[in-house]
Amino acid sequence: MTESLAPGTAPPRRRKTYSFWWCLLGICAEAVFFLLSTFSDACELPPPFEAMEPSQPPKPYYEVGEKIQYKCKKGYLYLLPFLMIATCEPNHTWVPISDDGCVRVQCDILKKPLHGSIHYIDGRFSWGARVHFSCMDGYYLVGMPLLHCVLKGEEDAYWSGPTPHCEKVYCSPPPKIKNGTHSFTDIDVFKYREAVIYSCDHNPGPDQFSLIGKNMIFCTDYNTWSSKPPECKVVKCPHPVLENGRQIAGFGEKFSYEATVILECVQGFYMNGSERVVCGANSTWEPGIPTCLKGPKPTHPTKPPVYNYPGYPNPHRGIFDQEIDNWIIALIIITSVVGIIVICLIIYRCLKHRKKGNVSEAT
Repeated sequence: MTESLAPGTAPPRRRKTYSFWWCLLGICAEAVFFLLSTFSDACELPPPFEAMEPSQPPKPYYEVGEKIQYKCKKGYLYLLPFLMIATCEPNHTWVPISDDGCVRVQCDILKKPLHGSIHYIDGRFSWGARVHFSCMDGYYLVGMPLLHCVLKGEEDAYWSGPTPHCEKVYCSPPPKIKNGTHSFTDIDVFKYREAVIYSCDHNPGPDQFSLIGKNMIFCTDYNTWSSKPPECKVVKCPHPVLENGRQIAGFGEKFSYEATVILECVQGFYMNGSERVVCGANSTWEPGIPTCLKGPKPTHPTKPPVYNYPGYPNPHRGIFDQEIDNWIIALIIITSVVGIIVICLIIYRCLKHRKKGNVSEAT
């Protein structure tokens, strides 16, 4: 018999509620299955290309057989039109998929200058490329040595400047100097590598002029000489006087430019400085007159001791210090070995105790 309901009470609706949720769950499952099946049979958006892009706004996915029409980006021209269309294949790939449908806009091919060379730095002459020019020895470059291929508008490119050219190297006459002259004073234009030689005039006074610097310079580049011209002036160093010493070589009444003398100290003194001095351009001895100090010459080295360099033992550290280092190393080794033995014993005792416990439980 069925149980009667009390008056005024509604029947339970639990079954209908369960049925509603089961229907909703089934609909969601079917929707997910439909989406998964749709995406599994579709192609994703192809990867981006340097030279081309889709002509229409991209979609999240594409069905099998659907096509994408591409167009060239700015600065690129159509090369192979059949490569501008990609088709979604059943294996979820795009065919054909290539970036060769468009090619960069190119600048005009430049010729190398006469008596010079040209070098395409990037190995191409399309926009963004760079080209460098140079000339052979004896010639100089007129114009910019580096040009860039610049994009103009959508489909045009040009070089950033005119092509340079090479001209022969000539030099104007070298500078004149005071109290001196140079050879070939009658020539107005000097060719590449042609040289002149400087010399000093005769001084009517008691001391002659000395030539300071290189006596020969040559034309190396357009209006460029190999070095500065020398100068002619009187150089006269004082007689070298060494207290508690004497001169043993380089004697003379006058000491002009680059005159060299050798000095030594008398017995009972030692030299502090160089025994060999030279008369410099400023009428002074170089590196300077040494001094003689009383007493025997020191035998200690002037360089840092060898034990200051890495890898050499320090003699000031005695055998006791070295033995301490050895004892520290030995102590570390012994401590490590003892620690390993103790750990092994603890592990062994634990395993043995566990084995006894298992045996007792089994009995």
